[in-house]
Amino acid sequence: MKHEVRQILEKSYAAASADSVIEAGLVRYDRPGHTRQVAQLPYCHEARFSAGFYAYGTLLGELDEAAGLEMLEAIAALQFTDPEHPDYGGFLWYREEGVIQDSNAAFFILMPLVAVRLCKPDVFPASHLEVMQRMFRHAAAWFSRECRTPELFYPNKTMSDGAMLLAVAHFLGEPEYLQTATAYFKRWEEYTVRRGWGWGENISLVYQGVMMNALSIAGSVLREHDRELAGRLSVQMDALKGLLLFHDGEEFVPSIRSYNFRGETWRQSLLWTIAGVTGVSALAEQTFSLNDMAGFLLFAADLQPRENAPAALPVPRIREERIFDASRSYTWIGQHTRLGSINRFPVMPGSYQHPSWGLGWQSFPVSFSVRDQQVSYLRWYVDDSTAVRTHPAEEYRSAYLMPALFAEPLYPEVETRSAQQGNALVVVRSMTRVHNRAAEIADEWLIHRYDGEVEAVVNTAGDREWLVMRYPGCAVAVTALSGLDSKAEAHAVLPVTVVREEGRIRLRQILYSGSSTMLALPRLEAGWAVVCLDEAAESADIQRLLDTVTIEDTVRDDREVPREPWASIRSIVLTAGDQPPVQLTVDPYAP
Repeated sequence: MKHEVRQILEKSYAAASADSVIEAGLVRYDRPGHTRQVAQLPYCHEARFSAGFYAYGTLLGELDEAAGLEMLEAIAALQFTDPEHPDYGGFLWYREEGVIQDSNAAFFILMPLVAVRLCKPDVFPASHLEVMQRMFRHAAAWFSRECRTPELFYPNKTMSDGAMLLAVAHFLGEPEYLQTATAYFKRWEEYTVRRGWGWGENISLVYQGVMMNALSIAGSVLREHDRELAGRLSVQMDALKGLLLFHDGEEFVPSIRSYNFRGETWRQSLLWTIAGVTGVSALAEQTFSLNDMAGFLLFAADLQPRENAPAALPVPRIREERIFDASRSYTWIGQHTRLGSINRFPVMPGSYQHPSWGLGWQSFPVSFSVRDQQVSYLRWYVDDSTAVRTHPAEEYRSAYLMPALFAEPLYPEVETRSAQQGNALVVVRSMTRVHNRAAEIADEWLIHRYDGEVEAVVNTAGDREWLVMRYPGCAVAVTALSGLDSKAEAHAVLPVTVVREEGRIRLRQILYSGSSTMLALPRLEAGWAVVCLDEAAESADIQRLLDTVTIEDTVRDDREVPREPWASIRSIVLTAGDQPPVQLTVDPYAP
């Protein structure tokens, strides 16, 4: 193990140990857990963190054999070991649970054990290996079921299940499990090449790490059994690293499943060093969660000194990234600002919201970033007088248990459509067939930690007002396009309300406001345009650049199918100076 890596592991383990209480072999949290069964409890005992505490404590010599065995047995006690049980081989996430509510528990719990055993196979004593082999043998049944019928749209989960099955097959010497896991990865790789990354975790800084760990484990086993497949998986690993290099240490714009509700521009992650954005010395001052430790072991060879890192990338630069089928992300990075969008979100049907899960609350399909300031993003806001729900959410814990925008399980179709060229974008956000209770529905820009004024700048032609946020050396301009509120009979530009709260501002288009009632609306729409003025901070420069921007926002009835006014086809064209025009067509009837 590299000296630098061991130092980081020791420092992070010491920090975790200082705050950890072990009760009957499991780490106790003096707070609720994330699943519904433990969400109201004052404390809980979590198996995932306990597995890391055990595995890395054993690796570093911080746990003696008896203490380690007690923890391992306590973790094993949360596994279903009856072959007749429908969840045979799976794990509870918490001791306080009675049934599995988070099916990711199995791979997250076993990840530390697998990572340490692959990288340092002699560290576990025989008494521990006996328990571990028993756990792996039961888990093989769980992972085999998951790999035979994988949810390919959910990449971090199925890739991790596949990686665990490969590792278990390797440790147990079971060719049948090896064949099942190999067949899964062949299917996953073909799907990814043909259609993309499922619902979009390739543009998630959070889940990229989970997927890269899975690919690393899979590659290490497959290089002994199927080198051709291992090579194809390494191509996908390089694709993820390429995205990290492009974003060069700052939060992705746009992003899916990133949970960055505070709009931080920089987020601590080992991935930046794995990809070569930063050197390993940059990690020395950081303390990592035990949940991150697997990556240090699996990618130790990739943690290079800074002098081996690539040269600074040019600005401005642009990257388009396929997510799934025709859904793509577009990112522009300038000297001071960044702008990103997904041309269609959700990227696949059926993924936006459900009573117990969904991507809407945890994703940021349109966002801009100002260096060292904040990531600002569009979000839906719904108040039904009993609860306020937003997409993205205000915070993780409550939204995990209440992930949908509305209380009623018959949800409207919620969609974001955008187009972008360089530092300019247009976006239309819609809800179709709203049959839900609400007191207010709005679409809004949420801008954290902005203390300046929101300046209204009217172009010289006098036909468009921009709201401008000024920063040192740059500015960002936002304007409303036409939309449909609850009273509209035709598209019209909606007013933007500026709301200043402690620590943030909101730029709001209100689509419904009134008494809490069951709405019955065919469609609500909000439209926006954004231009990043990357090196314009003075009023004269801002005015001059905004005077070059023109927007044509029209609606039409093609007379090819019956259309009500709300179903008209929208055509939006934004031109800015010599840049290629930004063109967006939105047809409510289009698939």
